Amino acid sequence: MRKSWRGAWLLLLVLRTFGWQEVKPDPPELGLKELTPQVTVNWSNPRWPQHHTPHLAYELRYRVSGAPNWTTVPKEEMEPDNYELFGLEPITAYEAQVRCIPEKMKGFWSDWSPSLTFQTPEAEPQGLVDVWRVASPAKSGEPSLLLLWKPLDPRAARGVIRSYTITFRTVRGSSESSLESPCCRASLPASTTHVWISASNRVGQTQPASLSLEHQDLPGPVGVRVEAVQGQDLHVTWDPSNDALEGEPQEYLVEWTEEYSSSRVVRQGWVRRPAGTYSARLTGTWGASDGAPAWGDFSPQVPYQIRVYGLYPGGIGASAPVRAYTQEGVPSAGPQGLKDRSVSKGASVISWEAIPLEHRNGHITHYTLYLATPTGRPQTYQRIGAAETSYSLEGLEPGTSYQLWMTGSTSAGEGNASSIHVFQTPDSHWEAVLASLLAAGFLLFLACVVGGVLHTKLLELCQKVLPRWCWEKVPAPTHSRVPLHEMDRDPHSYGGPLAPGLSMEEPVLTQLEIEDPAEQENQGYSTLLQLESPRPTLASAGEADDQTRSWSGLEEPGPGGSTTEEAWKERAPIISGYEKHFMPSLEEVMGLA
Repeated sequence: MRKSWRGAWLLLLVLRTFGWQEVKPDPPELGLKELTPQVTVNWSNPRWPQHHTPHLAYELRYRVSGAPNWTTVPKEEMEPDNYELFGLEPITAYEAQVRCIPEKMKGFWSDWSPSLTFQTPEAEPQGLVDVWRVASPAKSGEPSLLLLWKPLDPRAARGVIRSYTITFRTVRGSSESSLESPCCRASLPASTTHVWISASNRVGQTQPASLSLEHQDLPGPVGVRVEAVQGQDLHVTWDPSNDALEGEPQEYLVEWTEEYSSSRVVRQGWVRRPAGTYSARLTGTWGASDGAPAWGDFSPQVPYQIRVYGLYPGGIGASAPVRAYTQEGVPSAGPQGLKDRSVSKGASVISWEAIPLEHRNGHITHYTLYLATPTGRPQTYQRIGAAETSYSLEGLEPGTSYQLWMTGSTSAGEGNASSIHVFQTPDSHWEAVLASLLAAGFLLFLACVVGGVLHTKLLELCQKVLPRWCWEKVPAPTHSRVPLHEMDRDPHSYGGPLAPGLSMEEPVLTQLEIEDPAEQENQGYSTLLQLESPRPTLASAGEADDQTRSWSGLEEPGPGGSTTEEAWKERAPIISGYEKHFMPSLEEVMGLA
């Protein structure tokens, strides 16, 4: 106590001796008066002798905790013992300090007081939620609509966002449905046509952001172009659609998605641009895995699919997709499935499949084909376009084995080679044999055609050139009608030459006198008719019975009568129409004459 009073009397002695302008006061004590949406700080004067308290001036400064720069409040705006801070960010940590100096600046500034740390309260969130959609199949197999949105910016959130409220409408009904979801995805029915979403904290919620999906085939932007910037970003430009009916969209949305990724995270992102803006610079990707959002940079040698959408009040319109790389590398594999097909003894067609997307590592500019014999040096053919899937090799040696492989190239250079494919060209000997067989087959076919057309003429020629026995068909004896004339109705009354007990001697040949052809003029085939003896005419019933008995051989021979053999010889010859085949024709008879 004595030491403090001694210090105060010593300070009073100094003030009396040198004046107030030489004094440096102690720093004031800073405190927090009110912490509401507005923050008020106050302070108290430093300790002075009881009867010698000077008038002091104060200076206040504050900043966000950890920030390098301070914000200073002018002395003219300061109250004697408090000050209300304006324009502070909600739910943000700040620190403040104060110092003083004797009035009229006749002295020195005191040191800054120790920092007063405090956090501002939450406020109602501002802004709109950036929402987008992705069509994807649900776990049950039925298609669904995957709704994605970005976390609200911290400065717009003005507090801790606790949930997002989603309201949607489907095609089946006009009623609206709502659900609460954490950040930053939700699955909705595939028939959803309109979506509204807002973010909420303890104080309030944002205005709902809307997304119309009623029509998804509206005119989209055209002429999308993508360029890599410094191997890290992508610069996208496009032209608006020239649809006079729909007009220009309210805004544009640029979407990018990884076409191939080894991880489970769906890395994609989007950025919005107002109407009248036709370019965007993409600086990173946004993905979501198990509902947790994550930001990241573009990966080199990874293909990204770029689309530009036009957002209309009644729906959306998409552009054609464009593939882009931020940084290209050489392909890690060559073309797949090499095959050959021989078209001649010195030419073959080589076909292949494109390099898989995950092994391209960039835009394929061309293919290079290498060909070599087992003992020769590889021969490089000219560059083959990236869109080609076949190539014709000419000038090959017949009957030679070749080794073939291919590579793909990007702007970074030539990549790894494909597996070696071995094939052999056909031998020329077999080609000649094949040609001979084809020629013989063609001639045979031609002969068959000519034979079918000229069949009648060829048959007539054969009849004139070849003997009669070569082309004439010999009749079968079983078809003869002679036995029909010799048999009676009673099969046991048959008395022909083959009947039992009859002589098997050959019948006596009958000599015929052939008249002069002149006498047979104008008689046609009367000669042939005269050769055939007609059946005897039955004059009466008695004669008919006698003739029948004589022909059938049933009459018993009398004592002086003729035998059966004699009756057979005396019987007139019977000639049927079938035997005419053996008789000479008129031309032959005339020829003999």
